[in-house]
Amino acid sequence: MDGVTGLDTHTLGIIGLAVGIAIALSFSLTSVVLRGMAALYVWAAAFWLLTGAGLAQGYDENGSFLSVIVGSALIALANAAMLVGIAMHLGQPLRLRWPVIVIGVFLAIQVAFLLWPPSQVVETMVFGLKSILWDSWMVYLLLVRAPRELRMGSLFTATVFIIDIFFYLSRGFISLHPEIESPELASLLTTSNYLFGILCTFLLSTGFTLLLSQRLVHDLRQAAEVDGLTGLLNRTALINAALPILHANRGHTHAVLLFDLDHFKAINDRWGHAGGDAVLKHFTRTLREGRLPARALVSRYGGEEFMILVPCTSANVAAALAESLRALVERSPAAYGGDEIRFTTSVGVATGENAHLQRLIDTADDALYQAKRAGRDRVAVMVSGEEAAPAEGDAPEAAGLAM
Repeated sequence: MDGVTGLDTHTLGIIGLAVGIAIALSFSLTSVVLRGMAALYVWAAAFWLLTGAGLAQGYDENGSFLSVIVGSALIALANAAMLVGIAMHLGQPLRLRWPVIVIGVFLAIQVAFLLWPPSQVVETMVFGLKSILWDSWMVYLLLVRAPRELRMGSLFTATVFIIDIFFYLSRGFISLHPEIESPELASLLTTSNYLFGILCTFLLSTGFTLLLSQRLVHDLRQAAEVDGLTGLLNRTALINAALPILHANRGHTHAVLLFDLDHFKAINDRWGHAGGDAVLKHFTRTLREGRLPARALVSRYGGEEFMILVPCTSANVAAALAESLRALVERSPAAYGGDEIRFTTSVGVATGENAHLQRLIDTADDALYQAKRAGRDRVAVMVSGEEAAPAEGDAPEAAGLAM
C-alpha cells in the first residue's frame, strides 16, 4: 500500500493530463485521415473534453466555480459525446434531447451543491449515480444494439464501461460505511481514482479504435464483395458464396439464370450513362420483387449482365422463374427524369445435377447466346450442355419439357 499511496496526486494529475492529450491528439489526427467516419470526430471531441475537465479540476482543487461547474460540465459533455459517437457508429438513432436533459439536471445539482455544500457521502453518491447512468446507457447500445460485424469491439468497450460501473458501486459502498474508512484508505481511494481514470481512458480509446477498425474491415469487405451501383454481390463474391452451398447439396439439380439487358448500348447512347445506371438499378429492384427462392444468390455478373444461382431447382421450375422475371421486366419500365425507359432482357438458363459451377455458368452463357440469336426478349434453357429451344414469352414450361 505504501508504494501506491506514495504516488502524489499532483504527479498522477500530470500523467493523466499527458495521457489525455496524447489520446485526444491521436483521435484528432486519425479523423483527418478517415474523413468519412463521423463518430471519430465525436470521440476526438470527447477525449479533448475529458482532458479539459482534468485540467480545470486539477488547476483548482478547492471546490471553486472553475473546478465544480466547468469541470463537471466538461465531464458531462464528454460522456454525452461518447454516447452520441457510439450511437452514430452503430447506426442507431438517438434523440439528443435525452443527453441534454441529463447534462442539465446534473449541472443544476452541481450548482446547488456549490451554493449549499452537501456531505461528502451525498456528493460521492450523486457523482457515482451520474457516471453509472452514462455507463449503463452506453453498455445497452454496445451489447444490445450493435450489429454483428462490430460485436467484438462492442463487447470489449462495453466491458470497460461495466468495470467503471463496478468501480463507482464500490466507491458508493465505502462512502455508505464510514466505519471502514481510515486516513490510509482515503489516500488509497484518491490515488486509485486517478489511476483508474488514466487506465479507463486508455482502455476506452482502445475500445473505440477496435470499433473503428472493425468498421473499416467490414466496409472494405463490402466494397470487395458488393457492386457499388446495385448493391448486389459481384461475380467473385457470388462464386465464393455458391461453392459451399453446392457442395452441401450434392446430388441435387441446381440452376443458373444469366440475364443480359437487350440493346443496353442504345439506352446509354440515348439517355446517357445516368439513364443507363437508372435502368440497372431498376432492374435490380425488379429482380428483388420477383419472388426469388429464399436461397437464391443474385449477382451483377458484369456490365449489363446479371446472374441468379438457384440451388436445388429443377429445369422446369428454373425456366418458369426465368420467364416470370423476363415478363416482369418487360412490363416494368424504369423511371428517369420524368420519362419512362422501356427495356427487355434475354435469359439463359442452365441446370445440372452435380455440375461444376463454372460449367453451369458456361452453359447458361451458351443458352443466353441462343436466346439473343433467336431475337432477344426470351428465355432459352440448356441441361448438361444439351440445348433446348428458346422459350417464347408465354411458354416457359415447353422449354423445360423439351429437354
